[in-house]
Amino acid sequence: MAFVQLQYLDIRPVALIAGAEGNLPALKACLLQARRQSARIRLFLGNGLGAFGHSNETLFILQTQCTWLVKGSHERQLLKEQPGQVSLFNHHASMSRAKQSLSPANKKHLKHWTDLVRLQTPSGALLACYGTPDFLLPDTLNAYNLDRELIMAWLKQYRCQGLVVGSDHQPWIEHLPEGHFVASCGACGFASQPDSSDVHYLLVEQFRNRLIPRVERVNYDIYPWINQLKREGVPDILTYPLLKGLPPPDDYYS
Repeated sequence: MAFVQLQYLDIRPVALIAGAEGNLPALKACLLQARRQSARIRLFLGNGLGAFGHSNETLFILQTQCTWLVKGSHERQLLKEQPGQVSLFNHHASMSRAKQSLSPANKKHLKHWTDLVRLQTPSGALLACYGTPDFLLPDTLNAYNLDRELIMAWLKQYRCQGLVVGSDHQPWIEHLPEGHFVASCGACGFASQPDSSDVHYLLVEQFRNRLIPRVERVNYDIYPWINQLKREGVPDILTYPLLKGLPPPDDYYS
């Protein structure tokens, strides 16, 4: 497991973003708003590549505008794949777009992404990863059935106030005893509110020696992007959720 420790001596906020899925304008909108919020540290927590392709362009944005990149399930799958190997990326059209739009040179850059980030700020420490800090199966947290004792054990192990993950489509925040918290920054490539195309990320602010998380909603002009995706052959099953604020279809990775 690759583990990175960062020291952040500033009191300005931290932005955590995940799940771009190749949705370029949504990712750009989130990063732009994070900069406007004076978030000098911007962590990306996995699944930059995905259903909408445009992998090379997505990687360029992430590598030039984010402080550190964490591998998600999509990046791990790409790194495991050998030449000529049959994988999930070959079987499903949506993921094949991620693979086909990724150059061999850029694929090598994925090896430098980490698995876990511990960020020390003047107001406390933050732990960030894609799924869970110890890669339990399934490698994700269930927002409706959280094991609070286990989460508190992770926070104690790493001496952190908060844990943020990027594996869940929906953004959410759960407050724990003594000012601790666990949160998901959600997938910024898809909207999270019905009948809205707004996307989202997580902003963690410093206030009175505490870290305070909140979900940031971001509006962007989705219609030119939808038209471009349709010209590229992306099916309605993926573009329709973008317009209606719905999650991606349950079987779109299967």
